[in-house]
Amino acid sequence: MNTDYKNIDKLLNKYFEGLTGLEEEALLRDYFASDDVAPAHEPYKALFGYFNRERQIRNPQRFTLPKAGISRRFYMAASVALFIGLGLVWLLQQNHHQGFDLNGTATHIQISNPNPEKQKEAGKELKKFTRNVSEGLDKTGTLSLFGQTTQKVFNLKTTKK
Repeated sequence: MNTDYKNIDKLLNKYFEGLTGLEEEALLRDYFASDDVAPAHEPYKALFGYFNRERQIRNPQRFTLPKAGISRRFYMAASVALFIGLGLVWLLQQNHHQGFDLNGTATHIQISNPNPEKQKEAGKELKKFTRNVSEGLDKTGTLSLFGQTTQKVFNLKTTKK
């Protein structure tokens, strides 16, 4: 086998950098399987000999990969969590609508602290809170008016539900 040793050096460098193709690797295998190996390349002969021997080995048993996928239990747990979350949201909305009505009607809140000073203080804080929420709702009404005006200006058509 008449071999250009400089070419083999270049192929070895490309091989160890992972840049060789199948044809170049076949050239290297053939070179190291031959008896015409340069003394500088002798350390690599054992490596490529090992690769050739290992390519010959076959597994007698058939190997199957396990199916990848999410189990049925995961989907069931996710759906249960979703229903519980939706139920909690619904309950919180129901309690919110029953507890506060800020459209000018009276709301009854019972403070369970027996200390009269604490009751007065809590009542003042609740009044501040409801006043702030009412002001926020009034400003939200202004935003609604702004939205209606922009719909008229830009001739936006909306569907009523």
